[in-house]
Amino acid sequence: MAEGTTIRLTQFSQKAGCASKFDPAYLEQVLAGFAPSDADGFASGIESHDDAGYVAFGGGLLLQSVDFFTPIVDDPWRFGEIAATNALSDIYAMGGEPLTALNVVAFPCELEAEVLREILAGGRAKLDEAGVRLLGGHSVQDNVPKYGVAVTGFVEEEQVVHNRGARPGDAVVLTKPLGLGILVTALKRDLVTEADIENAVAAAVRLNRRACAAMRATGVSAATDVTGYGLLGHMAEMLLDAGLGAVVSRSAVPVWEGAQALAESGCYAAGLAANREHREADVVADGVRPGDLLPLFDPQTSGGLLIAVAPERVGMLVSQLEARGERAAVVGEVTVRPELRVTP
Repeated sequence: MAEGTTIRLTQFSQKAGCASKFDPAYLEQVLAGFAPSDADGFASGIESHDDAGYVAFGGGLLLQSVDFFTPIVDDPWRFGEIAATNALSDIYAMGGEPLTALNVVAFPCELEAEVLREILAGGRAKLDEAGVRLLGGHSVQDNVPKYGVAVTGFVEEEQVVHNRGARPGDAVVLTKPLGLGILVTALKRDLVTEADIENAVAAAVRLNRRACAAMRATGVSAATDVTGYGLLGHMAEMLLDAGLGAVVSRSAVPVWEGAQALAESGCYAAGLAANREHREADVVADGVRPGDLLPLFDPQTSGGLLIAVAPERVGMLVSQLEARGERAAVVGEVTVRPELRVTP
């Protein structure tokens, strides 16, 4: 954009009351009753909780995913970076390598074309960093800016990591702090500036590529990326729906500075409240205050990977992550009791 140009992209989504994800209970209601697309393992069905859809291809799985959302920061380039990074994460969460991408754009005509150009340039920069070929895309006019990417990737059969597959005794490792959704809500309410939350935004534009490489080098039981349903929501999909549970140490869960206090003051998005309502019956607060749980329900955009790994391999995974400059927080352990118990 031209020097000195100021725009509040987040005001568009705030005014429209837009959320990045459907309420999880609403989405379950919409999808209930749909038959699986395939039952013989050749392709993933809509009943799967895997991060990307897939079809058997060339000795592995051809992976497909799409994600787009309204602005969570005001800087157009940064918005584009975050959106593209977030879309690529579904491929990385399954141990795959993204190959090609298509842009998905909705944009209001009242905004300067240069704003959209900056959004697309930010997204293209992250695709280039990931070695992904941009093939084109589709755009429509809309009152609220939206941007994202449809991604195709590939993973070899012996390297695929599914959402389910964790075993009792596995350690649970998280690679990025929580609380971005809380901080972004504070940004929209003018309680913080983008400079105040730069560390969290910088993590949101950090590809999960290196974390994926660490998983592949170690061999893990299961993984997912932490996005719209929050840590406990995605952990529930990963474990509870497979008849397992976990004990989570609240003090071991990394949270961005300021996010806890903001959440306890009532500064959080409607998505956090929806996530809490949907999963609170599955969560046991064992010696922790209700307020301590808020960041664990917080919707993340371009969050980290949540990885289940055998106890004898957790040290190797932590070493592999840290050697690549990634955070490696061991936040809990998989249990046979189907509940998410959060302890101090």
